Amino acid sequence: MTPRTEKDSGRGPENPLNAKWRVQIIGCGYALIDMAVESQFYSETQAIPVYGSVSGMNTPQENLQQISLLHQNQGFPFRGTNFCEGGSSVANGGGHFASPGFSGSLAALLEKQKQEIDLVLQLQNERLKTILIKEFRQQHDILLQIYHSKTTNLMRQKDQDLAIATKKTMELEEYLRGIEMESQKWQRKARENEAKVAELNNTLTQVRERAMEAESVCDFYSNRGNREENRNRGQETEESEAEQSNKSVDCKLCFSKRCCVVFIPCRHLCSCKSCEGFVGFCPVCKSAKEASMEVYMV
Repeated sequence: MTPRTEKDSGRGPENPLNAKWRVQIIGCGYALIDMAVESQFYSETQAIPVYGSVSGMNTPQENLQQISLLHQNQGFPFRGTNFCEGGSSVANGGGHFASPGFSGSLAALLEKQKQEIDLVLQLQNERLKTILIKEFRQQHDILLQIYHSKTTNLMRQKDQDLAIATKKTMELEEYLRGIEMESQKWQRKARENEAKVAELNNTLTQVRERAMEAESVCDFYSNRGNREENRNRGQETEESEAEQSNKSVDCKLCFSKRCCVVFIPCRHLCSCKSCEGFVGFCPVCKSAKEASMEVYMV
């Protein structure tokens, strides 16, 4: 390849210093891109220290040295290490590239860097997935602990309630057994009392029957004597009643005249007309006399 001259380009004479700095700037730009990508990948995956920075403070020679070191660790040679060294290997006098395989190396480098970026993204996705799974498991464990604690407290409370209910049930069963025993005791006493009552009734019935038999016999023998006595007593009774009736009609004060005055309010016939004016009370019941009334007996 014949280098182009100033006549062929149709331009005026170009300052060699400007061409040199243009080549250095282009090389430094590629170097910064490579260094940024490689430093991100190796700092996160292979823990290889990154020398220098992309802040623009390092010189182009230091940046090219760092990229060369990274490509050596990666396993393929780096071409164009003298990118920024005065244009000796990049530009040949008139500013043309002297290395014909530079474009192929750059394409391979870009493809390799694309694969590395994809790998970094994949690793980041895996790491994010792992972190999310870990967080999910932690949240799941926390929820399980909370529900386990609540369930344990609830079960403990239910066990206490069940124990209290069981105790009350046992007390009620014991009380019912006592009541049943007491009921059986009273039933037994009631049956005994019923038996005693039945026995007493039988005895009383027998006694009554015997008494009735004895009474009937006694009546039979006593009626015979009573008839004779009644005959004698009848006569005596009639006489005594006659005498008593006569006595009851006599005045209770003078005992000589017949009663003809009734005292009020007691209504006793106990005085004759002559004695009534001298008495202020009834001679039979001793009650005060409020008035008197004369009666005529037929």
